[in-house]
Amino acid sequence: MTLAIHTRFHPATDKRAARIGATCVRMGRIERFSIGYPHELTGVDAHAAAAKAIIASKLQFTHDWPDSSLRYCGETLDGKGYVFSVGASLEA
Repeated sequence: MTLAIHTRFHPATDKRAARIGATCVRMGRIERFSIGYPHELTGVDAHAAAAKAIIASKLQFTHDWPDSSLRYCGETLDGKGYVFSVGASLEA
């Protein structure tokens, strides 16, 4: 089984600094997590940091999800984020 994580860039506002949000659905529940934009990283690497953060904080992998490696899948259609997969290999 594979889990998809969608990331999206949120620009700075008057009240909040720039950040990257990560969202996924696991067992019918929507999980969300955001990190401050990691300025030391760029592009897909910055978004991968958000995907890794949601894995560490919200998705406690157990025996039902033994493989927690993150794979880059591609850019979103709106060009504001990326999609990553976690779990079983995509190759069948």
